[in-house]
Amino acid sequence: MSSFLKFLVSSGDASSSRRHKHPYYPREVVVPNYAPNTYTLPMVLGAFGGATALLMVGTVAIGKKVNKQLTWKDAGVLAWFTLCYYVLNHATLASKQDIFAQLWKEYALSDSRYMTSDPFMLCIETLTVLTWGPLSFLTVFAIIKGNTSLRHITQTIVSVGHLYGVALYFGTCFFQEKFRGISYSRPETLYYWVYYAGMNAPWVIVPAILLFQSSKTISQGLSVLNKVKSMKGGSSSTSGSGSSSSIYSGKAESIRSFDGSSESKSSNSNSSRKADKESKREPSRDSRDGGERRKDRVSEQAAYFRDEGRPESIAESKYEIWEENRADAREQLRRKRTTGRRE
Repeated sequence: MSSFLKFLVSSGDASSSRRHKHPYYPREVVVPNYAPNTYTLPMVLGAFGGATALLMVGTVAIGKKVNKQLTWKDAGVLAWFTLCYYVLNHATLASKQDIFAQLWKEYALSDSRYMTSDPFMLCIETLTVLTWGPLSFLTVFAIIKGNTSLRHITQTIVSVGHLYGVALYFGTCFFQEKFRGISYSRPETLYYWVYYAGMNAPWVIVPAILLFQSSKTISQGLSVLNKVKSMKGGSSSTSGSGSSSSIYSGKAESIRSFDGSSESKSSNSNSSRKADKESKREPSRDSRDGGERRKDRVSEQAAYFRDEGRPESIAESKYEIWEENRADAREQLRRKRTTGRRE
């Protein structure tokens, strides 16, 4: 392993670190209080890989325990957002010797701005600490709890933030090197292609995939919501028209006859048919009792009209009173005919 790393590093300027107090590019950059790493590269990378794996596996284990229905796909997303939280102590990083400080000093060989308190790096890392980090943990919480709506909202925000930050990160390096001839990365294969390009590639690929996933899910949800709204709107309009037609259909002629006290020939023929059918029924009450009950019903309907006053209820009540009047009249006529026949 160490021989392979020496091969990757050997393509650069080996005398750079001897001519300068630090190994970073550009060569004239000032790194105050720089102290070389005391751990070897395999130890630094091994410690970082072990700590990262322990953090991700522990988070997935907790997520699986809390939410037993958590899929392995969601567990992978969970581990990704757990990894997306960084704290950078830029002022004393060059002089520290703990394992994480030495890791950042090793990575800074691909971008020396991490060692010089560069304003851009301070802004982007502060935004990471204050915004993307907490939102990443909120996304982790939403995934564990199965809160799909919250998860895709925060997942979209964090993914867009990562893509925007990486675009600025690569863009500033590109324009500095293209137009000013300033390179922040050492030219060796390990530092430029593995550290600078390779280690930042996941923050382009994974957020793009997650953004597509969330956009698709949100789009499908809104499409279903619009269909439900359109169905509710159609059903409400249909039910409204159906209720009004059910109230007035078949009764319009009867209500007009009651209000205008005149009937057409067709209504007379219909009334006679109804009278013949109802004349076959047995008498249910005395005409005097029926008159009193009719008066009580009229007073009740009048109170109801005064309290409610709804057109549908009024139409129904008028029709019922009119039908009762006609039934009483037919009953009296039937009794007179019966009495005449007996005499």
